[in-house]
Amino acid sequence: MRTLRFIYLSIAFIFATILGTLTHEFAHYLLATSLGYKAHINYGYTSYDLSPVKTAWVNKETFLITLAGPAQTILTGTLGAILLFLYRKDYEKAEKLSLKQWLIIFIALFWLRQTANFLLAIVKYTLTGQHPTRSDEYEIAEYLHISYLSTSGITAFIGLAILALILFRFIPSKDRITFCLAGLTGGAMGYILWFKFLGIWIMP
Repeated sequence: MRTLRFIYLSIAFIFATILGTLTHEFAHYLLATSLGYKAHINYGYTSYDLSPVKTAWVNKETFLITLAGPAQTILTGTLGAILLFLYRKDYEKAEKLSLKQWLIIFIALFWLRQTANFLLAIVKYTLTGQHPTRSDEYEIAEYLHISYLSTSGITAFIGLAILALILFRFIPSKDRITFCLAGLTGGAMGYILWFKFLGIWIMP
């Protein structure tokens, strides 16, 4: 039973990783096209052509397009957290979580992108002494002239707090270890499958 639950949760984390990436990039794409730019959404990033639009607001618009991705991720995660709060009594009564309850948990876990990116940034900085300059958060911090680590750290801490709340308040104690192992396994597999294999083939 635990093995099956591990497999199901791992598959869910794989799909959540891929879906989170696509919705994040689609937010960039949607705002870019709505502002009049010719945009292209890729398996891992969104590009857009600045040349057709001549405007004094171009810097602000590129900032908003960059902001759209993290904003979508954070708002989706926040929606999930709100739903968890609204249905908290149902979770307290449940001995076994329903598909709907698991779905809400995974929506709230969109916040984990912020935590994962921040931890990866720390690893990169420790190993190379350089920040991940191609990340949305770095570009946002540069535009606002604020510290990358401090701003990213705040959202990373929120993501970590939500994960802890989910783990110790909403997931049955008997499933916690399985959930954590599935998260690490499925998250890593989802990243590798999408960015190294499927994504390159499906959305080059």
